[in-house]
Amino acid sequence: MNKNRFTFIILTAIFFFGSCDDQFLHEDYRGGDWFYLENAGAIMPVWVRGNKSSNVFVVYLHGGPGDTSINSVVSPAHKKLQNDYAFVYYDQRSSGAAQGNPKPETFTVAQFVTDLKKIIILIRHKYNNPVIFLMGHSWGGGLGTAYLLDTDNQRHISGWIEVNGGHDIADGIILSHEWAINKANEKIANGENRNKWEKELDWYNNTAPLFKWDYLRRHTDNVEQLNGYYYDSSKAVGMAQNLFTSPLPSFYFINNYYLLRNFNLETFNCTDEMYKITVPSLILWGRHDGILPVQLAQNAYDSLGTNAIDKYMYIFEYSAHSPYIEEPDIFVEKVKDFIEKYK
Repeated sequence: MNKNRFTFIILTAIFFFGSCDDQFLHEDYRGGDWFYLENAGAIMPVWVRGNKSSNVFVVYLHGGPGDTSINSVVSPAHKKLQNDYAFVYYDQRSSGAAQGNPKPETFTVAQFVTDLKKIIILIRHKYNNPVIFLMGHSWGGGLGTAYLLDTDNQRHISGWIEVNGGHDIADGIILSHEWAINKANEKIANGENRNKWEKELDWYNNTAPLFKWDYLRRHTDNVEQLNGYYYDSSKAVGMAQNLFTSPLPSFYFINNYYLLRNFNLETFNCTDEMYKITVPSLILWGRHDGILPVQLAQNAYDSLGTNAIDKYMYIFEYSAHSPYIEEPDIFVEKVKDFIEKYK
């Protein structure tokens, strides 16, 4: 066997299996309760971290679709909040560290809601019926909204926290498209990388905004470069850097691709039914979000059926899509104030 081939095999083995061994885990990823929920072909990891004795559990819904909850465990805001409350992190079907062989026909909002129902039943049973809050970021905001449209589900939730959420992806992708065009025009006007942004502007003007893989791949790359994911790009958190020190497996990237290719969310819009949601609610949004622009925050607040005295909205002035990373101290303050009021 030649040296180059041997090296390739060794590196491939490390890449695929290294992050799965406890000895490789960074200390921030150790501890807590780790178990699995198996449903409709998917094996979904559930990781409970934080102050379980508080009897307050926050079920966290990650974005994507196809992202992971694992990296959120160690974000500055989540680490602080875990001192006061237990957080339930789970990776949705065909996302993150989820396993199994779910069929593409299970990639529906209804199935994701059913999975979430079972997660909450499991947490209630395993931890003696604690107080449960639901927090959804990005697509997780859409999933949480869809779950809460069933009034029976609301009986198990003491409060809902939507963070830059995707409750209206149909309009959100249009707003994001327009946001990118406006930002590209600003770059051109300022003489910043004119050739690139003129090319991208031409692409936008001749391309319909669609929640499809080929469109999203190019569009989301542009949004990132236009500071629509992170207002301060120095705070950007990469996925690959955690492959060797977290429970996140290398096949995360394959999961993500497989799911997005088969999950149709082009018409997903809960706005007209959100009057059914009456639980206490907190809407948190970054002012500079380019993927789910800030107009959607007011849309969520106005559409909720929650009494005015029990719903709140806060806009982070120095954040884009992830205020819990860019302005963690204020994020912690707003979440704690809300939970303490309704726990």
